[in-house]
Amino acid sequence: MQWHDIFFFAALGFVLGAVSGGLDISPAGALIFSIILLTVFVVLRMRPYLVAVAVIAVFLLAGNVYYHIDDYRYYAAKKALDGITYFQGAVFDEPQRKSGSQTAKIEILASPDDSPSGARVLVYANPYPVLSYGDIVRVMGTITPPPINSYGEYLAKERIHAVSFYPAIEVVGNNANIFFEALYNIRRYTKDTISRLFSQQQSVLLSGILMGDREEFSKEFLNKLSISGTLHLTALSGFNITIMVFFAIAVFSALFLGNRRAVFMATFFVVTLFVAMTGFTISALRAALMAFIVGLADQMGRMYNPRNAIACAAVVLTLINPKIPVFDLGFQLSFLATIAIIYFAPALRQLAFFKKEGFFHWRDVFALTIAAQLGVAPVAIHNFENFSFSALPANIAIVTIIPLLTILGFATVAASFVFSPLALLLSKPTAFLLDYTAGAVEVFYALRAPFNPDIGIVVAMAYYALLIYICARYSPAAKNFFI
Repeated sequence: MQWHDIFFFAALGFVLGAVSGGLDISPAGALIFSIILLTVFVVLRMRPYLVAVAVIAVFLLAGNVYYHIDDYRYYAAKKALDGITYFQGAVFDEPQRKSGSQTAKIEILASPDDSPSGARVLVYANPYPVLSYGDIVRVMGTITPPPINSYGEYLAKERIHAVSFYPAIEVVGNNANIFFEALYNIRRYTKDTISRLFSQQQSVLLSGILMGDREEFSKEFLNKLSISGTLHLTALSGFNITIMVFFAIAVFSALFLGNRRAVFMATFFVVTLFVAMTGFTISALRAALMAFIVGLADQMGRMYNPRNAIACAAVVLTLINPKIPVFDLGFQLSFLATIAIIYFAPALRQLAFFKKEGFFHWRDVFALTIAAQLGVAPVAIHNFENFSFSALPANIAIVTIIPLLTILGFATVAASFVFSPLALLLSKPTAFLLDYTAGAVEVFYALRAPFNPDIGIVVAMAYYALLIYICARYSPAAKNFFI
């Protein structure tokens, strides 16, 4: 077995170990499972797979232990905040503002009760004083632990140790990181530019597509996006990042006269800045990591292996935060959709229908859409209960124009920095595409065809077993996946 295979199975085992920890399986339970798994393969004399299973077993235990160490530290910091009514801290992220309120994430710097520095509190606050990234604040009010439910799991995944509702807040200074402050200022300028050039509905949609910003979406429109199967367009998925990468490569290839190393460095510097500006969302991080691996393989003259790229992205995110694989729905949907597109879409393309040429390659888009939708279907149905067959034609109608819309959107914002009349000119076709997108969402929401059966773990496992079989049997991309 070669080193890249060992890496894949090690990464797979580590991520599965973190998932087992999130499902309340103790390290002892993980150890027993690993021993049983190895014993079964030894007894059955399945030697071709023994090394792979041994690597998975060892790293599954490592991932489980890693999760529980992280979990212990989280709950220790959470418990230390019991009874705290006053603390001083720093706003470590860009606050979200809505009509009549604002939400800020504050990292504790000091408190009278010597609570551990680094503990984080999510503060729901009145609109004034207006909080900004880097503000040093004094907070006085009741601090409550996260609830024991899905919202509490979300807060734990976000490293939030407590919540405070409408405390008294005093801003006493600012200690913002200059780099991140500049990125947030660019983000604010971008949003202001979009709001100035487009109508309210157009600007909200474009901000979502370009930056994954949904804070101004109405509940009604979010529901329509979700039911029409197009909510992923505002999630900074691999699709959005890929568009940015190809656009940046085209621009930098012209600037650096085709110097591959310079183009690579410049492209991924820009992508890294963009991912940082948008708050390091899971889907954007995953897409950026995979794109970086592709580019690095090209620079080093090595063959790109999508299996290992996915595994590398997953293990890096798990090392950063082991709660992500089990508690972050975006992580699950993002990776399932990516895997389905890479391995299941080629199987669909073996069908005669998808081998024919189509206007604007709509058959290719259709195959990718079906693969992604089927890849995430059980998880989406279980969590949202709003799966609709109208999602398939909706994505065909919208995804084909998203690359042009994304490029025009970024070009419009970029033009506003240097020549306002050009930005105004570019905003016209952009507005037309935004109206088309919003109209398509409305149409396919009205034509929704719900399909939301009760899916348990057994049904989900059987479903994915069938998809894996189809991939192994018919997908050229799936050949030699495990060996």
